[in-house]
Amino acid sequence: MRPDRQALIDEFFAMVRKLNRTGSDIMYVREFFWRSSEIRAFIPPTVEFMTVLKTYNAVVFHEFRKSLVPNTSMHILASCHMEAGEALISLGITSLEELQLAVKGRIIAVAQEG
Repeated sequence: MRPDRQALIDEFFAMVRKLNRTGSDIMYVREFFWRSSEIRAFIPPTVEFMTVLKTYNAVVFHEFRKSLVPNTSMHILASCHMEAGEALISLGITSLEELQLAVKGRIIAVAQEG
């Protein structure tokens, strides 16, 4: 994993886009958070990542949280609450287009009312 905050954010959203609601999703999520917890060059935005995951893929987040050992640092971080909007802003996403690009990988055209 590259020790650069933006690269880590990009890697997180790439992982979110690849989740396909199968049993292997938990392995990808666990591996991502395990690798990000080893970063020492900066403080990874772990709570922000978990908030986004909880918002956009609640089933995977809850399965991930259940798989954690109680009272470990990762379990405690998974129990923290943060508003989704605050998490996205902290991750540098400030517009609908940036959100669509990060979560869906593309910008979805909105029909104009006329």
